[in-house]
Amino acid sequence: MYLRTKADILEKESQNMSGNDNKLLNRIKDRMLLGTIYDQFILKLKYTDEKTHFLYSVMVGQKHRMIFYRRFKKKYLEKCTMQRPWEELPKTNNCDTVWGMWLQGIENAPEIVKKCIDSQKKYMPGKKFVFLDKDNISDYVKLPDYIEEKWKKGIIGNAQYSDLVRNELLIKYGGYWIDSTVLFTDGNLISDTDEMPLFMFSYYYFGFNPEIMELNNWFIHSCTNNNMLCLLQKMLLEYWKDYDYAANYYIYHIFESIVNDYYDKEYNAMPIISQTQSHVLATYIYDDFDQKKYDILKKTTGIHKLSTRFETDKLSKKGIFYDVVIKQANY
Repeated sequence: MYLRTKADILEKESQNMSGNDNKLLNRIKDRMLLGTIYDQFILKLKYTDEKTHFLYSVMVGQKHRMIFYRRFKKKYLEKCTMQRPWEELPKTNNCDTVWGMWLQGIENAPEIVKKCIDSQKKYMPGKKFVFLDKDNISDYVKLPDYIEEKWKKGIIGNAQYSDLVRNELLIKYGGYWIDSTVLFTDGNLISDTDEMPLFMFSYYYFGFNPEIMELNNWFIHSCTNNNMLCLLQKMLLEYWKDYDYAANYYIYHIFESIVNDYYDKEYNAMPIISQTQSHVLATYIYDDFDQKKYDILKKTTGIHKLSTRFETDKLSKKGIFYDVVIKQANY
């Protein structure tokens, strides 16, 4: 089953491991070149079958994230917590607003994005949905000039820029951030998350798959000026002052784990809801539709993280999960 979702994972891991000139220079700067060469050599020499190749790639990614976690914690945590003005700012709950973003404009989004947003509106009635694009971001938040300049130059990618925008929105206004590729099949969780000062789905593996990342950011509810998000944003902004590249695709999640260490009481107050079930529908997406599988899945979660990276030619087949659930809007 996991082999169906590996393309998305491997694409992100490859951004951290592979070899054009800029990435090579960045590996040298990060003092990780020899380790990366070794990992690539072992991957091609020993782990050539599909399953172990994928698993070893994931393990390498986990190792790299642990290295960056230790390095960034040492470099940024004390610096960013010497002054914490956000702790004195009001923490106002906002359960009425849902923020989203599609830089090209929602009207230009692919079918799967439009269907996901339709499902969100269906199961979050009464919420105000606000969608940002490249033309109206400045109407809602202002990021430092150096961030905007690095984004326009392509130094900060759209994914990392989106991370900064979502934090800024939630710090200033509170409410929900929901990625545009999140499909709802019920809204049962929302009445609970409405009341939480911060909620994010968990990377919870019970120790069997050790991962330094602890929370994911495709679904967030927050009060205004949440301490954890404020510290996270400060650390990310400091990082982008120092770096002209993303040392790791998951820098948001790495810094977020550092924040959890500092605000451990607030982190531990958050209920653990694993994101695992939310990714199952993505593994079914090309399969012939099975009503029983779908019904059982919906009993375990009503919130599903999908992707725009599915193979377009495979999605055109009739009677598969994509056709029945997404195209025919059975959600």
